[in-house]
Amino acid sequence: MRGAEPLEQPDAATARAYLDVLPGVRQRAEDVLDPRRLGRLYIVEGIASALFIGTYFLAGGLHRQSPDAPVAPMTALAVFLIWSFLARSVRERYGARRVLRGARAAVYYGLVFAGAAFGLGLVLLDGLTGAFSWFWLPVPSLLFLAGGLSVGLSLQYEGRDAPPRPAPAPAPFTRTARVGTMAVGACLAISVALSGAAAVPGWGSAVSSLGMCGVMILFVIALLTRWCADLGETWRIPQWSMFGFGACAVAAMVLLVSTGPRIALVTGLALGAVVLVLAAIVSLLPERGDD
Repeated sequence: MRGAEPLEQPDAATARAYLDVLPGVRQRAEDVLDPRRLGRLYIVEGIASALFIGTYFLAGGLHRQSPDAPVAPMTALAVFLIWSFLARSVRERYGARRVLRGARAAVYYGLVFAGAAFGLGLVLLDGLTGAFSWFWLPVPSLLFLAGGLSVGLSLQYEGRDAPPRPAPAPAPFTRTARVGTMAVGACLAISVALSGAAAVPGWGSAVSSLGMCGVMILFVIALLTRWCADLGETWRIPQWSMFGFGACAVAAMVLLVSTGPRIALVTGLALGAVVLVLAAIVSLLPERGDD
């Protein structure tokens, strides 16, 4: 560090001890790295990202076909942000930093950034010129999907001859993780309910948009403060099942608002209540080994 005193050089015995433990450190790092599981995770992440982005643009396309119909695509983006927050810690659990570099990283980030740029370009073009074409709507989703598949399939191929490894144990489901799980469930429930509220004539769209801005602000705060940054590592099947149900409920409501607005509000409130109850249940489940 500039301006700091230089560190004291270790003596010969200490330096030799450091070198003696180096092979063990490298082996433990190799034990953490699991290309096949990490490959499956990237494939799932690519599919999930494509579905969230696709839902957003499909809802926008339906709205362009019927401009008087309500629309609530922002809730799909909110779920996408929550998913990216959770998946990041799971990737690190399987050693993602050690495999996502070089040409593999260039291809992955190139496709993902291209998908994001193309999607933003479609939104701006439609907003500024009113130009609309169903032909281009799948492109952002396909680019996100290609990014996940490019990394996932290459990792699957890389680990094809590796012996099966047991999955690492999840991190402890602490009180902070339980609160974080409840917060994620509450955000999903709010997203579901606000999707339905967007169908209410007059105030519905404004309330839905303001509510989703609040959810995104909470996401940014959690990201900057690293609150519950390792939440995905603590989750097990019940918690991921709750998230999957909530995400599917949001996607269904986004499309229902544009196709069946008369029943959207009641359906959104009912599904939101179910998601909230599920979040409370999985947040209170005892950890394995708890008395």
